[in-house]
Amino acid sequence: MSTEERLARDIEAVTRGVVVTESDLRDAWAGIDDRIGSGRPDRRRTVVAAAAAAVIVFVLGVAAFLTLGGDDTAAPPANAGPSPAPSPGINDHAEFLAGEAPTPEGVQGIWRLDNGGVLMRFAPPNLVSFDREGRLFEGPGAQGRYLIQGDRIIISVDGGPYACGGQQIAMRASLPKTGEMRFVYTQPGTGKCYAAMDERWVMEQVLPASPIIASYDNSQADDWLPLNDERALHGTWFAEGGGYVLELGRGGVYHVVTGSGEQVDYGGWELEGSQLTLTSWPDSVECSTNDRLVLGALEYTSPGTTAIRSVVRENTCGGEWADKAWVLVPDEGN
Repeated sequence: MSTEERLARDIEAVTRGVVVTESDLRDAWAGIDDRIGSGRPDRRRTVVAAAAAAVIVFVLGVAAFLTLGGDDTAAPPANAGPSPAPSPGINDHAEFLAGEAPTPEGVQGIWRLDNGGVLMRFAPPNLVSFDREGRLFEGPGAQGRYLIQGDRIIISVDGGPYACGGQQIAMRASLPKTGEMRFVYTQPGTGKCYAAMDERWVMEQVLPASPIIASYDNSQADDWLPLNDERALHGTWFAEGGGYVLELGRGGVYHVVTGSGEQVDYGGWELEGSQLTLTSWPDSVECSTNDRLVLGALEYTSPGTTAIRSVVRENTCGGEWADKAWVLVPDEGN
């Protein structure tokens, strides 16, 4: 094997298949011959070795340039085929999703998107609803069923005002600590059921109350004002200290829920001046038909999150939620 052939073989091995043509080698050797000239045999061998090394360094530089994309027109190695598209690995988002895998018991309850306007409810045996306007019981935007497979939650939307029935939404999920759930969406919905691909969500548990929710306390606020605009009451409220959620619907219907989202009272509501009256309907769970909860001197404060308080004027049902102060869960409508 000639010196040129050995050099070409070694260069090809070092550059891992980057093609070096004969013209490349001829040009390199021509430069070597011009520089070597005449001299003693041992000096010529030394110079040849050094020059050969220089050729290798030169070719390696060219190979690195081509490999790193310096020449946009360079063709891929023969028979290499198209480069496969990168695919998400099972460890993607591993740090964000660190924690326990989701379970029906772990996800059950009412959740809100931290620093966002979305509410979600998971209920037995496999029911789910979500909404962007503070409704989970009275006409939520979407409702359906969910399935847990490993660390994935798969939601099949059955219907709702958002008109995305038939869609399937999937996310990887984890429960890193009490009252917190994390999502990474892997199959988003469309329209109002849209959730950005791979968008990371941190969910805060409203019921049962997370430590953060249970710690809200507006008792020291000094800027309470009379509340006499019913539009300010629309939405979902949680009781200070946790334990209950009150939904006041735009159509004048209310729901009181406790535990992990079990309904305890249901009926109609109206605001007259600064007096809020809740009247139980026949299908209320713990109250009788026409039981009334009358809350007078209704006031609100809004130091960042709106809260309301009142004086109990009447409580024929005897519900322990009657004397609670309430904090509004932010949604996209407020």
